[in-house]
Amino acid sequence: MKRTALCILFFFAACVSPATAEIAANSAPALKRAVLKARKGETIVIASGRYDLTDLKLPRDVTLKGEGEVVFHSSRPTEKGILNPLWDTSLRVENIRFEGARSPDLNGAGIRHDGLHLTVVNCVFEDNEDGILATGQAKGVITITGSAFIDNGYGDGYSHAIYVADGQELDIRASKFIGTRIGHHVKSLAAVTRIVNSSFDDADGKTSYSVDASRGGRVLIQGNSFIQAANGDNSTLINYDQTRGGTADALVITGNRIVNRNRNGRLLRNETGVVPVIEGNDVRNQAGGRLNTD
Repeated sequence: MKRTALCILFFFAACVSPATAEIAANSAPALKRAVLKARKGETIVIASGRYDLTDLKLPRDVTLKGEGEVVFHSSRPTEKGILNPLWDTSLRVENIRFEGARSPDLNGAGIRHDGLHLTVVNCVFEDNEDGILATGQAKGVITITGSAFIDNGYGDGYSHAIYVADGQELDIRASKFIGTRIGHHVKSLAAVTRIVNSSFDDADGKTSYSVDASRGGRVLIQGNSFIQAANGDNSTLINYDQTRGGTADALVITGNRIVNRNRNGRLLRNETGVVPVIEGNDVRNQAGGRLNTD
């Protein structure tokens, strides 16, 4: 009887999935080994320090979690970016700073996401050619919370703080964008784009659009603050069109606070048949600025 009970207990113990494991890393070589070793769904906890990484490919779903002050940078030109989730891979990153990504094609990214889902929490992207460049899967969901994008963009208008070239959803909340160089703060070709309770400041970056949704889709821009510079590369704040295809489903711009310093300022360029919902926005013209809200 005892032997039978022990066998049953062993069987059930073997069938129960273990708690998600954690792997520690305290150097760039250790992190690379941890990425290769990690099983799907595991968390790699990264100690404070600077990590010199170039095109670190992520073949399985993992979480990278920084403890203390963790900086990922690349001392060499990247092919794609500092981190590169591969096809069908989902990545979650927390508490990590990405800086200085450069590539020969002028699109070096802090994260070059070629995979499925991407979740970014409490991270900073500073002085990269692209903060995040997502070229992954049509069903992918990209979620960004409590993060900052500062002085990103090469400066030629083809690189941006965030560029989602494909995906089902882009959801940005409680994040800030400062001084994107010539390019857009957010360029989204996702089917659904939600930007809520975030801030956008052109600063000295001569930013183009704050938000560019050039595959139409369903777009919500709510409860954000915008500062449009006098010398921006583009005098329009938000662009909504179908130059990249897609369908024009809905556009809501509501409850935002807008400080405009551009004398030719324009809230929206809408080149679709959709009638946008624009309401409850607080527009303040400064330094001779005039904002056309039509």
